[in-house]
Amino acid sequence: SIAVDGSGRPHISYYDRDNHDLKYARWNGSAWQIETVDTNAFERETSIAVDSNGRPHISYHGEGSLKHAFWNGTSWQTEIVDSTPVTGWENSIALDSNNRPHISHHNFTSQDLKYARWDGIQWHNETVDSAGEVGWQTSIALDRNGNPHISYYDATNTNLKHAAWNGSTWQVE
Repeated sequence: SIAVDGSGRPHISYYDRDNHDLKYARWNGSAWQIETVDTNAFERETSIAVDSNGRPHISYHGEGSLKHAFWNGTSWQTEIVDSTPVTGWENSIALDSNNRPHISHHNFTSQDLKYARWDGIQWHNETVDSAGEVGWQTSIALDRNGNPHISYYDATNTNLKHAAWNGSTWQVE
């Protein structure tokens, strides 16, 4: 996954298949810098966003859970966002105007579309759509009011779907 910071420099999160690690690469203006973020705990899917301070936030599926890693200015911090069994697949991350992460993802066990958000104190997790085998290939964006919009694939009906939070409820179409 790739994101570009306010200076136009790319940041990339990726899976190191040989070592099963979450890696991070960034262009510092003259060379690529590569770091290991999480070791032996990573399983393919990753998404990256860069906050207004130029700090990366990465969502990923690791050890059967949805995880979030972020650079706090001196070191990488990792945390479990949702530990529901076999969740965090096909995740996507977006940051709101307060640099708080919002993550859409697929729960493989229940075949649901899930949504997680950080309110500054704790994570909130909810199911957005559970009508069949849904939530594949998620992508999330926030509108100017900070409300999430999620596009995703409904494998049961072979449809592209859109879910949007209108401030009080999810609208799914």
